[in-house]
Parts: sequence; C-alpha cells; structure tokens
Amino acid sequence: MTAALRPLLATRAISVATRIPLPTDPTDTGGIDWIAIERAITGDSPRPQLTPEERRIAALLLVRAGWTEVATAQTVGVDKRQIARWKFEHGIGGSSACREEDCNDLVKARGLCDRHYRQQQRRPKAAPRPPRKPRQPARCGTRAGYKRHSREKTPFCLACRAANAEHTREIKRRRAEQQTAA
Repeated sequence: MTAALRPLLATRAISVATRIPLPTDPTDTGGIDWIAIERAITGDSPRPQLTPEERRIAALLLVRAGWTEVATAQTVGVDKRQIARWKFEHGIGGSSACREEDCNDLVKARGLCDRHYRQQQRRPKAAPRPPRKPRQPARCGTRAGYKRHSREKTPFCLACRAANAEHTREIKRRRAEQQTAA
C-alpha cells in the first residue's frame, strides 16, 4: 500500500519556504508517527516527544530540505554532531570517511576520524634530536679548569691557580675602570 504524500511547509532557517513531502495515510507507519514529526518540524506547541527513529527521520527531512546542521539539531533536539553522523550514514553530502586505510568512520578534522586524529596529535611533532656529543673536559691552566677542580673537589694545580688569579685581577681592574669613568 502506498501512502499518499502531503506537503509540509518548512519555513525556518532557510530564506525560501520549502515543501517537505510526508506520507499521510496511515499516520503511524512502522512505529513512525508522521504527525508528531510534522508538529516537531513546524514548531507546534506543545512539542511532541519524538522517538530516536522519529528524530532521525525529522533531521534527514530537514537536511534534505536545505536546513543547516545547527538549525536542524535545535529543531529536532539532538547534538549537531549527531546530525553529521546521520548525514554520513545516509550518504548526504558534507561528511566523509576517514582517509586512513581500512577506516570508514566519520571525519572529525583534517580528513581523520576521532581515533586517528588523536593518534596524530600524540605523535612527536619533529624528528628526535641526535644525542649531544660529550663535552671535552676543561683544560688545566684556564679559569674553566680551575672551576672544574672546584666542582670535582680535586686539588688545584699551579697552572689553574695562576689562571684563576689572573682572572680575578682582570675583574678587579675592570671594576676600577668603571668606577672612575662614572
């Protein structure tokens, strides 16, 4: 038995009124209450409680009529991501499958599904740095050599003591020049 179609006028969220065909007889087909769907779409008060299947059908009707995902989600009472999933399941444009091999999940961002997108975010951004070359120990007879003796708590050699004394004299000379210049 073919159900007769009667037009439903959908006027919200798009600039031009669009007629959405709904079956009229019988009003309850296979657990779907078409009158409740029509009242939900047109915004009649009090708003009818729709079953999950009726919400899906109402959303698909509105999307096919040119409504945006956000307006459809508000009208039907579901999240806009659910609208995107339903569009993807029914082959209605906008959404696509993950670009990873053997993955047909709905795209979240950058052509990847939620799982593959998170995996990509966890990967290191740049190639790991090569290990540093070990530093050459400071030579004796330099200020760095004197500091090495101090750090390692080894006895100071004469060359390192002389280098440190020269460094201290140089620092004192610079400070004296700065004080006289000021």
